[in-house]
Amino acid sequence: MKLRVVSELPPGAWTTVCFLSKDKRSSLVPPPSEGEFSGKEGSLLADRAAATLYVGLGAPNELDACVVRRAAGCAALALRKRAQLRVVLDLSEWADYVEAAVEGLVLGSYRFETFLPKKTNPLAEVVVLVKKASVAAAKKAAETGRVLGEAANAARQIANLPGNHLYPETLAAEAIALAKEAGLKWKVLDAKALKAGKFGGILAVGQGSERGPRLIALEHMGGKKGEAPLVLVGKAITFDTGGISIKPAAGMEEMIFDKCGGMAVLGAMQAIAAMGLKKNIVGILAAAENMPSGTAYRPGDIITMLSGTTVEIVNTDAEGRMVLGDAIHWARSQYKAAKIINLATLTGACGVALGETTAGLWTNNDAFQADVLSAAKEVGERVWPMPSHPEYSEKIRSRVAHLKNSGGRLGGACTAAAFLGVFAANTPWVHIDIAYTARQNKEAHGLAAGATGFGVRTLVRLASA
Repeated sequence: MKLRVVSELPPGAWTTVCFLSKDKRSSLVPPPSEGEFSGKEGSLLADRAAATLYVGLGAPNELDACVVRRAAGCAALALRKRAQLRVVLDLSEWADYVEAAVEGLVLGSYRFETFLPKKTNPLAEVVVLVKKASVAAAKKAAETGRVLGEAANAARQIANLPGNHLYPETLAAEAIALAKEAGLKWKVLDAKALKAGKFGGILAVGQGSERGPRLIALEHMGGKKGEAPLVLVGKAITFDTGGISIKPAAGMEEMIFDKCGGMAVLGAMQAIAAMGLKKNIVGILAAAENMPSGTAYRPGDIITMLSGTTVEIVNTDAEGRMVLGDAIHWARSQYKAAKIINLATLTGACGVALGETTAGLWTNNDAFQADVLSAAKEVGERVWPMPSHPEYSEKIRSRVAHLKNSGGRLGGACTAAAFLGVFAANTPWVHIDIAYTARQNKEAHGLAAGATGFGVRTLVRLASA
């Protein structure tokens, strides 16, 4: 998508996108009357004769970057359906929201059509119109919005790929290709290297599949040499049947999205490299396919993790914490992480607690939690702090090993977090459970159906602070 920032309306045939709130309306084209269009948040009114799309921003006291981002996404979805692909985005009255508007437009322009015989065209060219005094700042903001939107879309594209096309080996290839293009260093540990390194958790989960697991690291060392990095860790189960503790058939096709934590890390690393952050940042993806077979790990097995911690397997569908346990310990031992944040589609229990629009957060460090919550709020990704009481740790103690990999149904998201916290030890650590925010089944909030890219923007903002 071509992107320009100007202070004068360009010549030629364009569709003009005009934002309207209840106290402010564009002066570029005559606005509709309130009887025609109220300006309610996310509402659209198309004037085909004037080649104009009006987009509502709602009440002025509720206006923020998140509202603008969603509204721009709704506009992009509508424009693409109408094949109106050359757009003037009139922000002459909203210059403070250029980054959010461009980001929303990029996000809304994405659709997963890889396997469709007929594809729709994405937005081809966008001109951002601001007042002359705002051009310089708007150019910088627009570019940041574009980078963030494209990184999230890259994460969504890979997340949407089905299990027969994306599995640990091909995910590693995708990550290497991204690293080469972005200028990142990388490491990939295959099953042989994982076995030599005694990564018991990730090997156990992956041993039921003919497609071996991978541990993938992408390195952006833009800070001081030797300075301990911030490490981003993502669960990347490319398909999750539940293993021997097999899931119900209904809805199992959605388990292609069990890799979305890893995809958020992948997208964030793309953006971090593109922005040239002067920080040391490492992204780790723990990738495996959880399948039932004669070689699969079983309930009752006792697994020795990379850290030496022994784990009694209660439920093979509690596999995400097994791969993350090894990845988190590796972040500490291999990279001497200053801080660790992991994202994972970890538990259905988190969705029961918080629904489809909010992710849960657990931590061992209040100051780090505050930084993460601040970053999430700034980019409009809803994250809510959850309890880490000692009773949750009690529920994952085993009679025959150090831990068991499931504490049962009650408090399931909290006991899963308690399990991960063992491997973080004293390193400042945050866990975000994105199980129900990582995907959506229908077009909503300015995004097409499928993977949402949730977490990319929060990770980038955190890394940028």
